[in-house]
Amino acid sequence: MNRSVDYDAVAEVYDRRYDRSDYGPVLQLLLIFVHGSRDILEVGCGSGHWLQELTEQGYDIVGLDPSSNMLRIARRKSRQPSFVQGCAEAIPCRRALFGRVFCINAFHHFVDQTRFLAEAHRILHPGGGVMIVGLDPHTGLDRWWIYDYFPQVVEIDKRRYPSTDRIRSLMTAHGFVSASTVEALHMPLLMSARLALESGRLAKTTTSQLTVLTDEEYDEGIKHLMRDIEINEAQHKVLTIGADLHLYATTAWLP
Repeated sequence: MNRSVDYDAVAEVYDRRYDRSDYGPVLQLLLIFVHGSRDILEVGCGSGHWLQELTEQGYDIVGLDPSSNMLRIARRKSRQPSFVQGCAEAIPCRRALFGRVFCINAFHHFVDQTRFLAEAHRILHPGGGVMIVGLDPHTGLDRWWIYDYFPQVVEIDKRRYPSTDRIRSLMTAHGFVSASTVEALHMPLLMSARLALESGRLAKTTTSQLTVLTDEEYDEGIKHLMRDIEINEAQHKVLTIGADLHLYATTAWLP
């Protein structure tokens, strides 16, 4: 089954995630990573959130994404960065052009992750760095209401997301050195299930973990959640749902 996400279809609502969560620690790590560098590329830039953040800090940056709708929104928000439509596996740039390449919550969407790292090696100049930020569902540390009510998502995520160990190994295999991983963001959350449902936080378009589900899989999970809400309310209780997620940043450098 194809578990890819149609980002053209969800582009208009994509940025809501930044209103619901504080990604400040990720921004601080990103600023440390790009410090002192020019010619920065974000691969999988989506709607341009991180490009806008870096532009406000005075950086010149290029964003690459395959989704025309995402890029349309990115251009609407900020006309200063340059945007290129293209894929991570065939970056349309010349060799040794960039000093930094990064992707945030995008690496798991790349069709050929090893090819992206080969491309990152090609377009980075000596001493340049690559940074990949994302979940690692292989640690067993994450708790999430999505995993509770849509149990198939756990295995889907394990197939989509390589472990940070695997990412470091791939980086080393492609000629990068000093590969390392740090926790970029810890995201605990606890809230009323009914409030989450009524406020749209559980809509199918809120995260790729739900978007990749079939309508039948999604509806079954929501029905399960609604049953639990009603059982608790019949007992004059409030059902709470929560998350305890970790984002990791893995970086490596060219000699």
